Amino acid sequence: MDTRKGKKYTQTTLEVESHSSPGDRSDAAKANANPGSASEEGPISLAMLRTELRNQFEMYREDMKGDIKAQIESHCKEIREDIAVWRHQTKDDMETIRVELADQVDKLSTAQKENARTQEDMEKSLSDMSDRVVALEKSQQALISDNKRLTEKCVDLENRSRRQNIRIVGVAEGAEANNANNFVARFLVEVLGGENFDRTIVIDKAHRSLAPKPRLGEKPRAIIARLHYLTDKEKVMSLSRAKGKLSFEGSPVHIFPDMSPEVGRQRAAFNQVKAKLRDAGVQYSMQFPARLVITVDGTRHMFKDPPSAERFINSNSLSPPEEG
Repeated sequence: MDTRKGKKYTQTTLEVESHSSPGDRSDAAKANANPGSASEEGPISLAMLRTELRNQFEMYREDMKGDIKAQIESHCKEIREDIAVWRHQTKDDMETIRVELADQVDKLSTAQKENARTQEDMEKSLSDMSDRVVALEKSQQALISDNKRLTEKCVDLENRSRRQNIRIVGVAEGAEANNANNFVARFLVEVLGGENFDRTIVIDKAHRSLAPKPRLGEKPRAIIARLHYLTDKEKVMSLSRAKGKLSFEGSPVHIFPDMSPEVGRQRAAFNQVKAKLRDAGVQYSMQFPARLVITVDGTRHMFKDPPSAERFINSNSLSPPEEG
């Protein structure tokens, strides 16, 4: 049905009705009440037009209702078909995704199990390694303790083997000629005084230190001599300390007890402290292996390390006064 014609007809009818007077409307009503007489009498009345318009509108509405219903049913059918297609496609896609996800989950599960086994093995290895490290630390501490004890014992044994040795410093190279033993015996009598010895000093062995022979103008090597009797060594050291400065053939010489290099380094650490004590006129001595003994007002104070001796000197004002 052409809706434009129906709209135009309705608009014309409404215009006619709007321009009609109340008298015309009453005439139309009368004509409507008696349509046969109206048609016989003259033109169509407004009531008849209205009735006709209503009939046409009802027919138009029924036609439109049928068309709309048909279109809705057609659209619903298409939508149902599309939904069915989409549902099928979605089902296929979900199945594909499910299969892919299941495959990925299986792979991840396998990898996770392998990682779990690897982690378990690593934890076990770390635990074993930790136990081994603890055991090694204990063993290392024991070895350190044993090494320290054995080192101290070796140093003590070495120094005990040198108890009867003396070290003579300052004697020119070659002065001993080819018989170092006889030279040392004569040297001690000459330097320390023959009146202090009631018999000849017995020398077991005497030699220069094992350092390379010095060139002309360099300091001579020390002479190391082993005295047969310990009492002779102690007497030599006592006389050397009592005489203070010693000289031989016009050159200053010194006599020291022979000790191991380790003890020598330990004693050398006190050199600065001993220099301060000498400058201050404070009496001191060294005890074996490396202990400094300071005598103040008749009281002996022993120190095993230089810092403690330094603190004692500073606290008791034993340092020499500074020159202004």
